[in-house]
Formats: sequence, C-alpha cells, structure tokens
Amino acid sequence: MTFGKQISRAILWSFVWGGLFLFEPLSHSHACKTTQPLPLKEEQADLNRFIKSLAQSTLRERTFHETYYSHMLTTPTHKEGTLVFQPPDRLVKHVQIPTEESFIVTGDNLLYENPSREISLTFSLQEFPALATLIDGLRALFNGDAERLQQVFFVSVSHTTDAWELNLLPKTPNEEDGVDCIRLVGEHAFLRTIEIHETNGDRSILVLDRQTP
Repeated sequence: MTFGKQISRAILWSFVWGGLFLFEPLSHSHACKTTQPLPLKEEQADLNRFIKSLAQSTLRERTFHETYYSHMLTTPTHKEGTLVFQPPDRLVKHVQIPTEESFIVTGDNLLYENPSREISLTFSLQEFPALATLIDGLRALFNGDAERLQQVFFVSVSHTTDAWELNLLPKTPNEEDGVDCIRLVGEHAFLRTIEIHETNGDRSILVLDRQTP
C-alpha cells in the first residue's frame, strides 16, 4: 500500500461515521438492502418529499456517539462529539472524546486539526474518491436534494407509520477500502443513525442525539 493510500485509509477511518453496534463483526457481505432505481413517478415524488422533510430536521448541530469496528483491530473504537452541517457544503465533525480533533469539509477541501498534537492538514477530496462519494451523498441528503442523491447512489426507502429506513449503494464502484453501502434509520422526520459499511467488511453506526446540550 502506498503512503498516499495509507493517508486515505486513515482519513476514511477517522471521518467515517459510526455509532453503537451490538454484535460481532460482519463478513464482507452486503448489510444494506439491495436497491434499484425508483420506477414510478409516484414513488419518486414520495422520495423527493421525504428527503426534503429529512433535511429540515438535520440542518442544526447534533451530538453523536460513534463506534467503529475494523477487521484490523481487536476491539472497537469509540468517539463522542458534535456534528453540524451548514448549507450548502460545509460539514464539521468535532470529536471531543477520547481526544479533541476536527474534520471540516468545505467545497472540495478537507481540513483535519488535532490541537494536542499540533496537527493541521488540508486535503483535496479529489484525492480520495471513496470519501468524496460519502461526502457528496451526505451533502445531497442534508440539502434535501433527492436528484443529486440519486445521481451518486441507488436509493431505496422503506417505512412504517413511525419509522423509516433509507439504503444507499454507490453507483460508481469504489476502491478496495471504499464505501460499500450506507443505511440511515430514523423515526418521523428525525434522523437517528447513519450506518456505514465498507467494502472490506468494516462498519460503523453514528447515533445522533435529538439536540445538543
């Protein structure tokens, strides 16, 4: 693996969003449901309304609890912090526990800061296609842009009266250590978890609180 690939992997590990997963690591098989393009105008209209309503509930600061499972680690890693999206393209993940670090995405740039280690690095998302796909999809979701979301992912939605599930599969094949699929779960217009599965079997779930303290 080249040095550039090592950096890419480290960034993806750190930025990928996870939460609390209460069972043993998965194999390399898909964890998200298989998705197909929505064929009917009625279904497309429902998706458009759903994505717009979801965006309205996510455009504010939220605290998160994150757990990441890797096939290269014997125990999962845990992080806590805040997540905020500022339209149209600024996304900030501020980790407070176990150590302070920030990931700030604006436009095509990712700024990583770690005050305790006096680190401040800027990267271009074009260098990391898998990470760029993830960020592009999340921006589309948080902006309520169903059209852009479907340009990047195959999208499927299932729901009951109180709960819903949104599955996203990248349309462009990712690198070996890229994003395999993204599964979002919530109730009503509230996004509760963002579950990410990587092509190598690693996984994470981001658990969002309803509001910051």
